[in-house]
Amino acid sequence: RSQFTHPRRFPLVALSTLQINNMTAARGTRSNLATLSLIIAAAAGLLTAVVTITVASPLRSDDQQRRQLTTNNEDEPPIEEQSLIAMQFTANPYASRDKIEMIKSGEAKLASLRLTPDSLSEGNGRVYGTFCVFDDQLNKKDPAVYPTVDHMVQTSDHCNENRYTLPLDEVVEAVTSHDSGSIRSERLKKLPLSGMLFHQGFSGAGLIANALTTFDNTLVISEHSAIRDALNACDYIHNRFKSKGCSASKHQKLVKDVISILSRSSDSNIEHMFLKLDSASSVYIPLLREIYPDAKWTFDYRKAEHVLAKSTELKRNTCVLKKRQPSSVMASQASEHNVDLEDLTTHEVCALHLSTLVNVASQEHDSTGTGMLISYEDDLLKEDALIETILPYLGLQKEIDANPSMVRARVEDVLSTKTNLRGIHSQDVDSQWSSQENVHVSREVRAASQLFMQSMM
Repeated sequence: RSQFTHPRRFPLVALSTLQINNMTAARGTRSNLATLSLIIAAAAGLLTAVVTITVASPLRSDDQQRRQLTTNNEDEPPIEEQSLIAMQFTANPYASRDKIEMIKSGEAKLASLRLTPDSLSEGNGRVYGTFCVFDDQLNKKDPAVYPTVDHMVQTSDHCNENRYTLPLDEVVEAVTSHDSGSIRSERLKKLPLSGMLFHQGFSGAGLIANALTTFDNTLVISEHSAIRDALNACDYIHNRFKSKGCSASKHQKLVKDVISILSRSSDSNIEHMFLKLDSASSVYIPLLREIYPDAKWTFDYRKAEHVLAKSTELKRNTCVLKKRQPSSVMASQASEHNVDLEDLTTHEVCALHLSTLVNVASQEHDSTGTGMLISYEDDLLKEDALIETILPYLGLQKEIDANPSMVRARVEDVLSTKTNLRGIHSQDVDSQWSSQENVHVSREVRAASQLFMQSMM
């Protein structure tokens, strides 16, 4: 085909030898020669001939080709062609709007990050943010149906089809300038970080987060992928690109910039912002504590065998990814145990990962005297533990005292519902939460727990 300037591919057809000879003779008289390749394969006693015909013709522009294709039949009007890909998407209702202006006004919100190998190097690497329009307070209406930010993002056609990707540093500069220099009525309120919820996973942090959403003056940002990706940026770059070029100061600034963008609110009633991190982000407690030393923080954990059993259930065992993508802290833990992650079973990798989270939280708690370590079985399941101990610690005592009966009713309603109803489509599935849960502990779970989680048992 390389000898022709404009190849066309015809449909694959089965031809006889006579037909091929006739076609060759006929086309041989034309100025545009044809190359015919015949591939004959015998299968199950049948002979199939597959022919690819390539025709040379003068090089023409796409527009010229479309005009000829759509006007060959003089009896029919030209056909308006439309990209098949474009037909699958809805029109962008904000196409004419300025992207930066939408972000400055708070209409378009940060949805995720994009990192490159040199994003946090000492050079001129950049981090990119993706922005789109979505309702970030759906969890105030129904926290069980919208347990994370990603669940809220998924409800937006604009986020699914028309996200904007922009250099994050340019957005931060534009937003900072807008919030400090614009007319007061146009500025967005920047919320203080009141608390951070860390956890092992399946240990009750969702109950606390959902209880926090019931207060009228709180914003709960739950497991935002941009925060997760900012926190693990250096580990991601190292694991994904085999690069050690990650500036600690740039990393810290990235985390601070992301949380700063997310802290902007146009709701004058909001006074507190809480972050519920994904479980793996617990290894970055020291980093977040360094940036936000005054923010309260909690860490939820659970009986070793039970949390490992739930973490290794099918469709839940994301911890197995840590075999190839460990945090630097987990890699150090593996070295201390003198084990190679590649040699560990799924249950053993997850056990080491979960024990690493507990170790980081315990060390931060013991060395700084900050934070609240919450046992799922011994603390969270106690009657009134949320209202009398956990929520007051997180700075909401004044709100509780203002209307204790209403707070109690709202919290009890949250406690009666499973923290994540996503995926429960059948009315036959029980959405009611119960503390009386029967957790099956297999031999593999028990063995891995004893190997790496002895301190939790």
